Amino acid sequence: MLHLPGEPAVAEKPMVVQKPVNDSVNNEIDQLRRDILCKFEASSYRQLRGIDVTVGDIGAVELRGEMESYYLRQMAYQTAIETPGVDKVTDRITVRSC
Repeated sequence: MLHLPGEPAVAEKPMVVQKPVNDSVNNEIDQLRRDILCKFEASSYRQLRGIDVTVGDIGAVELRGEMESYYLRQMAYQTAIETPGVDKVTDRITVRSC
């Protein structure tokens, strides 16, 4: 508690220091996501265009969505993992049942 003579006692607020956001890391993450989405757009498999792509740490990608076949699911995974800069792909794509 901070107390000055003649003033009521006031509790000190803890000092919070935030790490500055590294813009170059954010730019790399955004670029990696764009690269994967561009590959999906360029693919002859039109359904890949509906996949949600999230990039966590640099090189770690998560795919979400719904495909009509396991083959399309594999094509999405293969397209993402072959993108330069991708080290790991977490596949959360589901396959529609008939």
